[in-house]
Amino acid sequence: MIFHPKILFVALLCSAVSTTMRAPPLSLWGKVAEFNVGCSHWRLEDGVSFPTLNQLTACLDLKFKAPASAQWTAFMYRLPDTQCVGLGLGGRRDRLVVWLFGTEWTTLPISLALKEWHSLCMTWSHTKDGPMLYVNGTGMDLMAVQDSSPSCCKLAPNGTLTLGAAHKLVDGNVQILLSTILMGTVSLFRLWAQERSRQEVTSLKCTEGDLLRWDSHLWDTRVCAPIPDPTLKCEWSIYTVNLKFNIIRYDGNNTELYTARDVAHRWLRDVLPSSIYLHRVSVFEAARSSAKDANTLATLSEDKPVRATSSSINRFDCLVYVSVIPCVDVAAVQDTMHANLGAPYHGFGSLIQVLADVASIQTTPVASFSPPVTTRSPPVTTFTLTTSALTSTYTETSPNISGQLYFEVKVNVSIRGECEAEHLLATWLNNTLPDHTMTVLDLQLLPKHHRLKRSSGSDLSIWDGVSSNIASRERFIFQVEVKMLPTHSQEAEDQIRDLLLSPYNQGSVSIEPEDVQICRILIVTCQSESQQTRRGLFEWPVTPGGKNASQPCPKNPQRHATRHCKLSLSTQWMAPDLQECPLVVETIPDLDIVEVTPDNAMDVVEMMQGLLKNHSKLSYRELDTVLNKLKDVVDVSVVTPILGTAVINTISDILESPSFLIPFTNTILNITEAVGDRMVVLENSSSLVAPAVVVSMVDVVPGEFAGLTFGVSSDGMGSKPEIFLNRFPLKDTVAFIALPSILQHSFPPNQSPPRVQFQFYGIPQLFRDNHKKQILNSLVVSASVSNTTSQIQDLQVDIQITLRHLQPSYPHMDTQCVYWNFNKNNGRGGWDPRGCRKHNSSLDFTTCLCDHLTHFGVLLDVSRTPVDKANEHILTIITYGGCGVSSLFLGITVLTYTAFHKLRQDYPSKILINLSLALLGLNLAFLLDSWLSSWGMDGLCVAAAAALHYFLLASFTWMGLEGVNMYFALVKVFNVYVPAYMLKFCALGWGIPLIICVLVLIVNREAYGHLYNDVHTRMEPIANSDSFCWFQDDITFYVSVVAYALLVFLFNIAVFVVVLIQIRHMRATSPSGTRGGLMHDLKGIVTLTLLLGLTWTVGFFTWGPARLVLLYMFSVLNAMQGMFIFLFHCLMKENVRRQWRIHLCFGKFLLEEHSGTFPPLMSINRRLLALNVGLVVFQSGATLHPLPNPHKGYRPSARSNPAPLTAPRPLMSPARGAGPARDLTLVRTTTDVNALSLNGGLCSPYLDI
Repeated sequence: MIFHPKILFVALLCSAVSTTMRAPPLSLWGKVAEFNVGCSHWRLEDGVSFPTLNQLTACLDLKFKAPASAQWTAFMYRLPDTQCVGLGLGGRRDRLVVWLFGTEWTTLPISLALKEWHSLCMTWSHTKDGPMLYVNGTGMDLMAVQDSSPSCCKLAPNGTLTLGAAHKLVDGNVQILLSTILMGTVSLFRLWAQERSRQEVTSLKCTEGDLLRWDSHLWDTRVCAPIPDPTLKCEWSIYTVNLKFNIIRYDGNNTELYTARDVAHRWLRDVLPSSIYLHRVSVFEAARSSAKDANTLATLSEDKPVRATSSSINRFDCLVYVSVIPCVDVAAVQDTMHANLGAPYHGFGSLIQVLADVASIQTTPVASFSPPVTTRSPPVTTFTLTTSALTSTYTETSPNISGQLYFEVKVNVSIRGECEAEHLLATWLNNTLPDHTMTVLDLQLLPKHHRLKRSSGSDLSIWDGVSSNIASRERFIFQVEVKMLPTHSQEAEDQIRDLLLSPYNQGSVSIEPEDVQICRILIVTCQSESQQTRRGLFEWPVTPGGKNASQPCPKNPQRHATRHCKLSLSTQWMAPDLQECPLVVETIPDLDIVEVTPDNAMDVVEMMQGLLKNHSKLSYRELDTVLNKLKDVVDVSVVTPILGTAVINTISDILESPSFLIPFTNTILNITEAVGDRMVVLENSSSLVAPAVVVSMVDVVPGEFAGLTFGVSSDGMGSKPEIFLNRFPLKDTVAFIALPSILQHSFPPNQSPPRVQFQFYGIPQLFRDNHKKQILNSLVVSASVSNTTSQIQDLQVDIQITLRHLQPSYPHMDTQCVYWNFNKNNGRGGWDPRGCRKHNSSLDFTTCLCDHLTHFGVLLDVSRTPVDKANEHILTIITYGGCGVSSLFLGITVLTYTAFHKLRQDYPSKILINLSLALLGLNLAFLLDSWLSSWGMDGLCVAAAAALHYFLLASFTWMGLEGVNMYFALVKVFNVYVPAYMLKFCALGWGIPLIICVLVLIVNREAYGHLYNDVHTRMEPIANSDSFCWFQDDITFYVSVVAYALLVFLFNIAVFVVVLIQIRHMRATSPSGTRGGLMHDLKGIVTLTLLLGLTWTVGFFTWGPARLVLLYMFSVLNAMQGMFIFLFHCLMKENVRRQWRIHLCFGKFLLEEHSGTFPPLMSINRRLLALNVGLVVFQSGATLHPLPNPHKGYRPSARSNPAPLTAPRPLMSPARGAGPARDLTLVRTTTDVNALSLNGGLCSPYLDI
């Protein structure tokens, strides 16, 4: 059988490939170590160690299969020369135990559920007093137990590490302590050389360790092999992929480095799935130093006839930065990489083949990309294959670095002596490193907080800045160029280390190196990049590290811009120097000439941010331009967290400006939502937080979705927001939304995983519509599900939204739950209550229930809202001051009428006393209410509210009884007799309010109390709040107060009108000489108004344009009602003043008591009597009182106190002209005329005007 040479070569190649493909991957992600008695532990492989650490983070995941034993160990690291436990984590009974430097730290009792994965992370730094322990992201309190040798003071290298059980060293051998075996499963044990914060522990839990990785080659797993476990998922999005690959050319030509880079670009794009995005691909010449690499190449080329076919094999190293969107399990990504990159690639035809070394493929989840992340993959290069050469359209070539190596070196040194550190270190490096082979490119001192502080020897003791000898510790970093072949990389690194570790003495100054860290720089050039700035578009070419690139200014080519390519482990471009270039985009409208592309998207956003800093207010055109550019940025780019943060910050700046945003509300909301829909989420959740906007995204598992909550805490105006997912904010809550588990039935079937997005807007001015009587009284929160084809609505379980009021909502105010309807107001959007209802409302919060997802808010009825703070303060002073003054004068009025017997002989005077007592109780209850509320006692507050309610109803009732009495006296002048008149009035006046209050307490005990439902929702104790004891329930208030008062005042208004008509009719038929003047008429009307309580009716009209004026009238008239009663019924009444002068005055003001009698006046015409009585009443402010009817059993008694029969006197007194008659008593002696009694003066007994 004859074999063709080409066919034979392919067969050998496939054999090598199959051999390589069978090599198991190094990573243990997706696999676990299951420990039991038969499989007790894993041990770190011999030769694997880590350096001396001054800070660290160790994390692992564990799951108990059975209840934990009395003592168990997850991992333990023992120091090499002692029995001291340098580092460890375990448990004892119901407590977790941490070992550090021989000291044991324990937690409080904790319960870890069985058969569930738990994440445990321990962090430590030399700047801290002790370690930190996090269990499932929650920090635990640790207590030190000093039970070990204090000789252990640092975490030294070259120790022994076991996983799953504790151990001790016996004659240098590891002996497992079987009583400490962990009966469970351990996975993802990783170690980092830095202390992670609490946020990093949670957010970066799926990243690989930098000291110890979860890789199989680091562990001795001969005791028990790792097993797959699909229950442990860790989803991540950002990865680096390191691999070696071969380019096999059948035309005999070699592949240059720049061509290999283009080949790698196309190969990776073709073989990787669309969900994996390439961010950067770096290709380097491979150093064939390992035996494994040599064997692989030998296998590929060991057949002599094959070598005669002019084929060539070129080997390269490749470093790839990728993101997986949406994020998936790390193990799944690693398997995908091995499967897709391990197969031979023939995408360039039959003359070229790409073959990856599968054993070298290492996919690592990382926290971030070290180089700048671009939002567009490099362009696809078109290849033209010929038999002589392989050409590429790539025009820039990398510099020839075949004879050069670059390293980055970090050094810790102790310097003794007086010197300038940077100059001394530069001199030391120049003298230490040979000039002919090594060149120091850059030297930088690290900041003080990055420098190590620890003892370096017995002769030098340094701790917290205290030293026995004058010394300083410095840590610096520099890059060095070494003129060696890449194959001698390890030799160059060893040479640098040996040179730097040598002590240096220069007279009185000495340098003692401590730690030297050397890393080879693989990326030695900055790739070509387009940069869009306000000064124009710059195309930066490929530039070697450490060099500057120069470009002419677009607007003035005579000037140039420069940009430095910083050589480092992540060689990258620095910020350009554009000072010489004039502005091209000077104003916001100039952005119209800038085309947004995936490459310049971030640059365009930065340009907008710079322009917005110079604009306090944006015009309509400027807003339109900025928002259109933001929309283009989101549409054409892969929204990375950096780009998403920049867009959200720009929107926040726009919202915080005083611009008129109403025409652009829907546009802003759509851009914000698009950012959340398109952004690359690194973990299951991510948030973008700006002062005025917050966007949170959560990728959920449909079958495991059990509901989700989103809360925002902030100050009163929505700035400085803090996000809480699945946690309720404990302080300063401004918005909270809870999604039910039934929402998963509305997830789109074509998206995996579905994304739930929350938005919060801290600027209510964005959401204005045409409601003039309603304003937005809350900040706005929204929830949505990405990529749904229709709106999610009509949910069977409502969504609960709790929003904090921007201004307090008192019981008399109306709040309404609404959502933002994009279609209202001709597409400009507006608030709509459809599908939302108010669940409950308090002084500071309203809870809404809605059956759909959108933007939610709370509207407040402006016509019923409190006035502004300045007027509210004035009204408060008027009210409290008026109540205090009224209480004083009401007390004097009651004291006057009760002390002087002659003033309270008639019924109107007794009614006046009861009314004054009710008003006095009302004023006192009101004045004491806030003070009683401040005690913080619920029972006391209920009693205060009930007392205030009782006296308010009693006041209304006695005002109504005043009207009843007036109606009987003036309208029903005759044929009226009511036995036990005052007794019945007292029963009604004091009994009806009591009955109503008792009914309220029986029906709804919670009706009385503080003005808000839940004191705790105000985030402050009652004693420190501005609360008031009154009604909590609106319905009870309106029924028991407003409706009752309305009935009383309607009746009193009717009585007032009838009385005025009756008196006017009497005056019209009276002699002209009996008519009083205008002042008498006004005085009578005012007195009637006060007695009937008609001033309270002003409160029903406190709305509309005159609302503020009416509020002032209402406050003054009713707060001062007691003073007015004293003025008209005491101070201006002649008989009251007479009693004061008789009993209280002395000297010339003293008045002797005198009373005269007159014979009865007989046979008076009833019509004439009524006419004259009415005139006298209205002119003098007299009071008429109906005497009992003798035909109905009237008998004189002490209770009835009939007036004595006196001689008749003329109605017109000659001495006083047309003034009212005085001391005139009319007693009926016939059966058809009612007996009337008329006593002149302001306190006479009929119509108390």
